[in-house]
Amino acid sequence: MAVPIITDGLYELNGGTILKLRKSLIIAATVGTVGVASMVGSGLANAATGTAGTSLVDKIASTFNLNKADVQKVFDQNRSDREAQQQAKVEADLSQAVTDGKITADQKAKILAKRSELQAQRDADKASMQTKTDAERKAAMDAKRAEMQKWASDNGISTEYLRYVAGGHGRGGPGGPLPADSTPSSSSN
Repeated sequence: MAVPIITDGLYELNGGTILKLRKSLIIAATVGTVGVASMVGSGLANAATGTAGTSLVDKIASTFNLNKADVQKVFDQNRSDREAQQQAKVEADLSQAVTDGKITADQKAKILAKRSELQAQRDADKASMQTKTDAERKAAMDAKRAEMQKWASDNGISTEYLRYVAGGHGRGGPGGPLPADSTPSSSSN
């Protein structure tokens, strides 16, 4: 059995290095600690300024000596444009589903109405959700998911169409995709 030999901070076994210099371990630990502290610090800074978007608006305005209100207008317009594009895509996809006989025109109207209702509710609940713990937010999202699955079932809508109701989270968003076999297929209606 070979015995490790300690030489100049190296552990060697039969001439091969087992572990790197203790100095490099200390340096790596220090760099890691500084990195974690930086991430925590920037997270606290974002929390103190509101949102990461607001912080970015502040940074752009100060870096390029621009009026913060003008920069905020650009960000707001960009958000509005993306939301309008997303809404148009949802409506086009649902229209195609109606054309293909996968859902009815009435189901499309219900999906679009529910989408608008949920967006208004999310906007109203935004501040209260930010004060909840992760566990409370997860519980609220799980309850909302169950409620949406029941709504889809009650309206004969396959859960695959709930991604259009969710308002942009879609597949892989918060909580992941909904199970496709939760409600009956709407093609039988």
